[in-house]
Amino acid sequence: MGPLARFWRVYLQRYAGWYLLGVLCLVATNALTVAIPDFVKEAIDALAEGEGAQSARRWAIAVVLAGVGIIIVRTLSRTLFFNPGRAVEFRVKNALFRHLLNLPRSFFDRLSAGEIISRGTNDTNSVRSLAGFATLQLFNVVLMLTLTLAKMSALDPVMTLYCAMPLAGALVILRFAVRAMFKWSKDAQAEIGRLSGRILETYQAIGMIRAYGALEGAHHRFDESNDRLLEIGLALTRIRAWLLPIISVVGSLTIVLVLFIGGRRVVEGELSVGDIAAFSVYVGILVNGLISLGWMISAMQRGWIALGRVDEVLDEAVIDEAGLIAVPKSDPKGPCIAVRNLTFAYENGPPVLRDLNFDVAPGEVLGVFGLTGSGKSTLLSLLSRVREAPPGTIRMDGADIGKLPVKDHWKRLAYVTQEPFLFSRSIRANITWARDEEDVDQGALDAVLRDASFSSDLLHLQDGLSTVVGERGITLSGGQRQRLALARAFFKPYDLLLLDDVLSAVDHQTEEALVDAIYARTRLPSGERRTAIIVSHRLSVLARADRILVLEDGALVDIAPHEDLISREGGAYVRAWRLQQAADRLAAMEVHPHE
Repeated sequence: MGPLARFWRVYLQRYAGWYLLGVLCLVATNALTVAIPDFVKEAIDALAEGEGAQSARRWAIAVVLAGVGIIIVRTLSRTLFFNPGRAVEFRVKNALFRHLLNLPRSFFDRLSAGEIISRGTNDTNSVRSLAGFATLQLFNVVLMLTLTLAKMSALDPVMTLYCAMPLAGALVILRFAVRAMFKWSKDAQAEIGRLSGRILETYQAIGMIRAYGALEGAHHRFDESNDRLLEIGLALTRIRAWLLPIISVVGSLTIVLVLFIGGRRVVEGELSVGDIAAFSVYVGILVNGLISLGWMISAMQRGWIALGRVDEVLDEAVIDEAGLIAVPKSDPKGPCIAVRNLTFAYENGPPVLRDLNFDVAPGEVLGVFGLTGSGKSTLLSLLSRVREAPPGTIRMDGADIGKLPVKDHWKRLAYVTQEPFLFSRSIRANITWARDEEDVDQGALDAVLRDASFSSDLLHLQDGLSTVVGERGITLSGGQRQRLALARAFFKPYDLLLLDDVLSAVDHQTEEALVDAIYARTRLPSGERRTAIIVSHRLSVLARADRILVLEDGALVDIAPHEDLISREGGAYVRAWRLQQAADRLAAMEVHPHE
């Protein structure tokens, strides 16, 4: 099914009644419009034939009444076309937002945030214009040209043919102009997306830009995109600036033909003065129709390009489409995880993970250690299905996670990323944002704040839990953001806990309290442990894990308990352990120099 047919079926078809009534109003509008020249003809002929002012006055009243009727039905036609356009814009934006929430991370790696915002705002506005203004003009122009040419032909076919010749030339010029406008319109919409991306990127990095004194560079990058957009806008303006006068000149030339050829025929008695006056008015209607045709094509071009850009997003396969089987029931201690021959690479890049094979038993706490770039965060993103693993390489409770409904899979997880994201809302809302306010247990909220070592921080915040943390938590320190994200994970019911280096920004004393809380949170009321996978550079965090997985350059080089790993000479783990132990001793000596 083509994009236009799908657009009609999904969005426009339900408003078919509105469009039908709108077309009827346009028929009435154009019927009254083309009737006015007849009234003018009759009024002029009445005066020319000496019938008196009374007869001419009646026709003048008819012109006024027709004008009032045009105002009424034209207003109704715009309401009947523009309202569905607004409704379509509303539905397209909602569909786009819902679809974006279900797209895989790889899509967001390809398309920048600014480009997505541009498609959700500028392009959906153009789609609204396609459903409203452009559709109205399509019917309006077709009816206007058809009825006007029919009236002119009925009045005098020969004069109509003479008038059509220059107007046909205007159509040829219009055709070439439309081609050029299509190209520039497409470039403009793409450039708006790039400019939006640069603005958003600059806004998000404003602190770093100031710290490095890069304001001039930011201005320069903005000016480059803005100047390019200005060039495109000027190119479109130049086309329109030449096009409209050319059409007007063609209209004036047609009037000259009407007066020159029609005047001779009036002298010869073949036409009346009223006929010439009517033809002059008809030519004006045709010229307005050609101008409207130009605007209509321009709006349809922008709408067509925008519809294609929106469809590019809506056509992206959502990660839930593979949800063919129900999530298996897990052990009360958590899922059993099996990783087999897992190799993963980002788009057009070398493998980040290489042939991983390991198991995680229900209730086991698995630590993951490796140097920077060893693939630790990538492994957690695959287990959480933020990114999709190759089919069959990760199984939970015997089922390929790629064949599970992703939303059901996410409900089982509590996942804290290496760079926690906070919403520009209150601390309470950031912890409980997935729950209704009335469902929040204050006792449970106090417990997670205590376990995340955040209770003391609240004492220094004027509004306590109601403190708004700002964009991405900008009013909090890095350690506070990590601990608030950890509290959010603790508050969420889960079967599997995934922590990605969540203590990198906290001090040593706070780290000890948090490690105690993390391992306490893996305990069930029965005393058994809950399945958890913890990534950390700090080996004191991993020391209590049942086993520790050691990665080097994306490959699994060892997996064993902490005691076994530190007993092996020459390994990366034992080297890191000794370095961190020495650093901890030095730190202790600085704090207590006389002990």
